[in-house]
Amino acid sequence: MSTTESTANILSDRACFDGVLLTALAYGALVMLCVQLVQVLIHRPRRDRVFYLIVVYTSIIFPLTTAGFFGKLRFAELNYVVNRDFVGGPNAFYTAHSNHWASVLSKTCNTIMPWIADLLLFYRVAVLCGRHCCWLMVLPLVVYLGRIAMSIPVLISVLHPSHPVPHNKIFNVSQSAAYLALNVFVTIAIWIRLFTMRHKAERVLGRLQASLYNSYSTLFVESGAFFTLWSMVYLLLKVTNSWAQDVFWQPYAYVVAITRMLIVLRIAQNRAWTRDILEAAENGVMEWGVSSERSVELDVQIDHRLQKSDTMEFNDTNSSIRTIR
Repeated sequence: MSTTESTANILSDRACFDGVLLTALAYGALVMLCVQLVQVLIHRPRRDRVFYLIVVYTSIIFPLTTAGFFGKLRFAELNYVVNRDFVGGPNAFYTAHSNHWASVLSKTCNTIMPWIADLLLFYRVAVLCGRHCCWLMVLPLVVYLGRIAMSIPVLISVLHPSHPVPHNKIFNVSQSAAYLALNVFVTIAIWIRLFTMRHKAERVLGRLQASLYNSYSTLFVESGAFFTLWSMVYLLLKVTNSWAQDVFWQPYAYVVAITRMLIVLRIAQNRAWTRDILEAAENGVMEWGVSSERSVELDVQIDHRLQKSDTMEFNDTNSSIRTIR
């Protein structure tokens, strides 16, 4: 083995290990989001259709990510600890034992989970763009189905390295490109829609209440822009055959789950854009039921901030009195 090949293998192994560490951090962040979501759902006063959809969606996403993380962690232990002296290094062990049950569990869950997670994108586009823009769903739906079709032979090739699927690399790059195209389309569509409604929402809701929906952080979360940027960087590294591609590939599915669960959390907190708010912004009139519900939530947040401010002032006053004494 030449020095260049040895250096490349070391860099690749290090990138794979760093990717596993990022996966652990991403899974930890996902657990925190799910715990916060459960707390919100427990105290949610309305048990409507959205409530049960959130419960079903989370009940599918979280177990899949948990099983996938368990398999990835177990396989990483076999790779870097149990078989650390394997001839050829961690990459060689990964290729030779990719049909191990831990690898199969991880790959299967991490492949299926984004299929289900991305259904939220179509739901949000349908809600935000309205029924008159249903034609926008045609192209993303075709790309979505095409990506699923291309990811199946890639999964088969990974799980059965002794029987590689012809043109596996082409399928792999194609399905990553299709996934990026889908997310870019949805991100741009949602961003444009919400950005154009900002001033209309402010006229109906008022500047204070509209600030919950008009901030750039809200647009960033609602459009799923973080994963779009992540997927773009990964595809560029993969096309250029960079050793750093595994840093972005290992936590790939978990970044998908995080960006989708952030949207779900905002929906559960009644802080996400809804069809009622969009219709009110377009018509210039907010219905009393929607307005009172949003006002109550805003009042609770304001009261919490005021109580916190009063507590801080009280503590400052006590400390000042002690100083004078």
